Amino acid sequence: MKKLIIASILMMPLSAAFAGVVAIENPADSYSKQDVINAWKGKTSAQLVENAAASDAFYSSIIGKSASSVEKKIKRKVFSGRMATPKKLNSDSEVINYISSNPGSIGYVNDSSVNASVKVIK
Repeated sequence: MKKLIIASILMMPLSAAFAGVVAIENPADSYSKQDVINAWKGKTSAQLVENAAASDAFYSSIIGKSASSVEKKIKRKVFSGRMATPKKLNSDSEVINYISSNPGSIGYVNDSSVNASVKVIK
């Protein structure tokens, strides 16, 4: 029983991180949640910005697929020339700075990091 309680406590921060990821855009853009999903499927020309710190959470909670599944599809589309390589950044602040300076780009960050320079896609 003690092991179950300890395991549950250890998993709490991970669950919270998965629930708090949001897709963001430049305030000049107006993408929908479906546009975000389509972008990661290679069906739009939006500049994709990946956040290494939140990719697993984003893929599972927003896209509805595992990170490995999405990454395989992206690699195939990039290799075939049907999709541009997503820009990879390492932190929420890097993603926010890039998105705010580049209209037409979509990225994702932890919801607690969002500020007025970007807009959450709903």
